Amino acid sequence: MPEFTLSFVVGLCFIFSLGLILVNDWRGMMGLLFLQYGIVTLLILESWPLESALIKAVAGWFAVAVLSVSYWSSGGWKVTQDSVQLPNTLFRCLVAVLAALSISSFFPQIMTWFIGATKHQVLGGLLLLGMGLIHLGLAVQSTRIIVSLLTVLSGFEILYATVEASIFLTALLAANHLGLAFLGSYVLNISTLEVRE
Repeated sequence: MPEFTLSFVVGLCFIFSLGLILVNDWRGMMGLLFLQYGIVTLLILESWPLESALIKAVAGWFAVAVLSVSYWSSGGWKVTQDSVQLPNTLFRCLVAVLAALSISSFFPQIMTWFIGATKHQVLGGLLLLGMGLIHLGLAVQSTRIIVSLLTVLSGFEILYATVEASIFLTALLAANHLGLAFLGSYVLNISTLEVRE
């Protein structure tokens, strides 16, 4: 892909992962996660053939579908969302910007660790790892915890795709996404049953 397109894709990585931290609506969160998996696939496509990269997209989109159906069936959509609080939003934005600045400051040293990777892959993977960890630290709800873990795993997969292209590991990492989605579905349904009792 051209240099400008890859830079745009890395910018979308930051925007989508920041959106996952800021959005309160579950539909928006699932939509951003869906789009994030498309961006992850484009970055992995730099190192892997199309067929292997599409496995990541399909597994991720299936995980989003599992979480969405589970959230809908548990009645979570009936719960009124918290109103957006300006101090909370500003704090989350500030933490995300500081994480992005710290990643960019250490980027030249980190780039030497990944010999076969492009700078866009390393930057995109590190952004998703960092933003996923921030989201995990700020998350309270089980759905947000699962989404943040999926984001961290996506960032790891971008970086790992530059090192290894094994079909077995591709299937194993895809199974991790699906396993996290089913775990999130189980936790969400169990918590709903406890509330009803």
